[in-house]
Amino acid sequence: MLVIIGLFFFLDIFLLVNTFIISDEVKQDAITINLSGRQRMLSQRMVKCLLMLDQFKSQTQQANSLNELRLTFNQFDSTLSAFRLGGIVENADGKLTHIAALSKPDTMQLAVDAESRWQPYRIAVQSLLDADAAHFDAMLKQAVSIGIERNQAILSLMNKLTITLEENAVHRTNKLHLIQTMMMGLAITSFCIMLLLMRRELSHINKSKQALNQVIHKINAGLLIYDKRGIVVAANETAGTIFGYEVFNELVGKAHHHLVFKRGEQLLGRRKNGSVFPVSSHCSELSADDKDMTLETVADISLQQSVEESLSKLAYYDALTGLPNRLLFDDRLLQGILSANRQGTKLAVLFVDLNKFKPVNDTYGHHVGDMLLKEIANRLHEQLREEDTISRLGGDEFVVLLNSISSKEDCEMIIHKLLKALRAPFEADTVTLHPDASIGACIYPDDGEQDLMVKADQAMYIAKRDTDKHYAFYSEVG
Repeated sequence: MLVIIGLFFFLDIFLLVNTFIISDEVKQDAITINLSGRQRMLSQRMVKCLLMLDQFKSQTQQANSLNELRLTFNQFDSTLSAFRLGGIVENADGKLTHIAALSKPDTMQLAVDAESRWQPYRIAVQSLLDADAAHFDAMLKQAVSIGIERNQAILSLMNKLTITLEENAVHRTNKLHLIQTMMMGLAITSFCIMLLLMRRELSHINKSKQALNQVIHKINAGLLIYDKRGIVVAANETAGTIFGYEVFNELVGKAHHHLVFKRGEQLLGRRKNGSVFPVSSHCSELSADDKDMTLETVADISLQQSVEESLSKLAYYDALTGLPNRLLFDDRLLQGILSANRQGTKLAVLFVDLNKFKPVNDTYGHHVGDMLLKEIANRLHEQLREEDTISRLGGDEFVVLLNSISSKEDCEMIIHKLLKALRAPFEADTVTLHPDASIGACIYPDDGEQDLMVKADQAMYIAKRDTDKHYAFYSEVG
């Protein structure tokens, strides 16, 4: 009997260790998913900086764009290298975080392909950053040409990497759920085996009740035995702990539906103080003293749900503003297009870029810049409907999805509201800021059915040149 108990204990420890290992792998996947999504934004931003360097003539504008290009280049290059080799990278909050090298052959191959396409582009941008005044224009034209050529391929590879990482994360999560199910089954099986062995042993030593109670109370799961009326007739100490009873025998006589019940599709437990918590449960029929009973194994899964919610938030939401990130926005854009096709309506994608945001960070510090970004997110949210979506792509760039609009004029009216709200003064610490923004708009299906984000971004460049309106539609792009 001791051998069997020891074997089950070893298996339980083995499964528990695997649970922690897989949970850590899922967390790493979530971080890498977030960073691979950011890589697409950084690649777009590099092209944007190169184009702005090509358009701007004043030294101040060129210097600002050059600084932004250097920062974006370093973040993109270090993150892409870390995908293959592992290392320390800067996350969306500006904090340093360690990521492990990609371990799956499919994701590693995507990272290798991205690096091979990145190398000529990298050399061109690095040469531009190191160029003196005499060679600057030539290096810029070369960098712009290679950037336009390579950007789409890099974006496609980063998108494939994000999708592959998501599939791997789902596979690991399913594996985690399977192990947890096995652990629950193992606990039930070990209990039943020990129960049978004990009953056979105790038939010879006439100490069945005492020994059985010792086994029950050592099971690392809450056990409830209740009769046909649903009244608890026995419980173990773990069940008492789970339900908040200092003396586990207080559970005896309680109605089962008072302790474990359903609310909608969720199974909940109720503690002695009235608070509720999520549980998992498994029931099996048994017979004791010629009476039909039900044995229920109950586990508190609050921690498991909390971990899953944290991973979901990390993968789909921006850490600073709490807004949906690019990954979630892309999904909602796809759903919006399907809905617009069904209902015969239009939708609009607005690319919102703050004007002169970098000087705020340089002058007043990043904490003031972060306060401004949160305020901008709140202002955008207050002006839009529940069915619309706001996403922060990173830095000072936001994108808005307007569902169910009827015309370009509807979109223009909303843009006016947004610009008015964004331009209101904002008090941050002892500083009064006067934010402003440029908005590029693309309307589906009027402006085509593909690359809506890219088209809205192109319209935003036109808006930045218009010092009166500060907004433009893709139809105005020459």
